[in-house]
Amino acid sequence: MSAPECEFSDFTSHVLLVYNLLHTSFLSRDDLVTANCMDSSMDDAIMEDFSSLVFDRREQEQPHNPYDQELREFSSIEHGDIGMLRRSLQEDYTGKIGTLAKDEVRHMRNRGIVVVTLASRAAIRGGLLPEVSFSMSDVFIQKLEEESDTAVLLNMMHQFEFKYAEMVADLNSQKAGRPRKDQNPRVDQCKDYIFKHLHEKIRIQDIADELYLNANYLSEIFRQHEGLTITDFILREKVGLTKNLLSYSPYSYSEIAAYLGFSSQSHLGKTFKKHTGMTLKQYRDQYGVREF
Repeated sequence: MSAPECEFSDFTSHVLLVYNLLHTSFLSRDDLVTANCMDSSMDDAIMEDFSSLVFDRREQEQPHNPYDQELREFSSIEHGDIGMLRRSLQEDYTGKIGTLAKDEVRHMRNRGIVVVTLASRAAIRGGLLPEVSFSMSDVFIQKLEEESDTAVLLNMMHQFEFKYAEMVADLNSQKAGRPRKDQNPRVDQCKDYIFKHLHEKIRIQDIADELYLNANYLSEIFRQHEGLTITDFILREKVGLTKNLLSYSPYSYSEIAAYLGFSSQSHLGKTFKKHTGMTLKQYRDQYGVREF
C-alpha cells in the first residue's frame, strides 16, 4: 500500500500549523527547512571552495571579467543604446567568465540565465513595464533551456540583450519631443494594470478603482506624463500585441479579436488599420512566420 503524497509546501504548512499551535515560540518555514533539509556543513564547504577558487585564479592570473565592462553592457540596455551595447560586447579584456557549472552546456545556459535576468532589470530601469520585461525573461530562459549547442546559446544570449535594448530604444523614440516630467508611480501602476489586462475590455474606471483614484484625476496625470490619453495608450498596446499574434501565432483574426476584448473582428481590423495603415491580412502576409 503506497503512502499518500502531497506538495512539499502543503506538508510544511501543516507541520508549522501544528507546531505553532502547541508552542509559544514561533517557527517559520525557513527555520523548519534549515533544521531538517539543510546540511550544516554546507557553509564550511562553500567557504572552502571559495578560498580555493580565489587562490587558483590568482596563481593562474585569471581574474573575472571586469565589473566596469558589465556596467557598460547593462547601462547600454537601460538607455536603449544599441551601438554602445555592441561595442561593450566586443571589448577585449584579460578577465575570464566564471565557471557556473561543470558541464559546459549547463554552464552556458546558467550564464545565459544570469545575463537575461540582469538585462531584464536594466530594461525596467530604462522604462519597460516590469510585467513586460519579466514575461520576456521567462520566454528567453525557456528558449535557453531548449538549446544544447554552446555556440548557439552564446548567440541567443546576446540576441536577447539586443531585443531588450531595442524595446527600450522604441520607448525612448515614443517619448522624443515630449516635455520631460518627473516619474509618477501612479502612471506606472496604471500602465502595469493595462498590460496585465490587455486580453480584456479595459475601462478607465476599473483602473481608477484598482488604484483608489478618481478616474478624471488619473486620466489627467496620465495624459500629462505620457502625452496621450489612457484610451489611446490601451489601443496602442493592443495593436502591438496584435502584431505579435499575427506574426508568431496561428490564431485566426476573430480569435485574436476575442482574446484582446474587441467587440468583433471588424472592430479589431478598423483599429489595426488606423494605427498601422495595413489590414490584418496584409500584416500577417508580410510579417507572419510561415509555418503558421
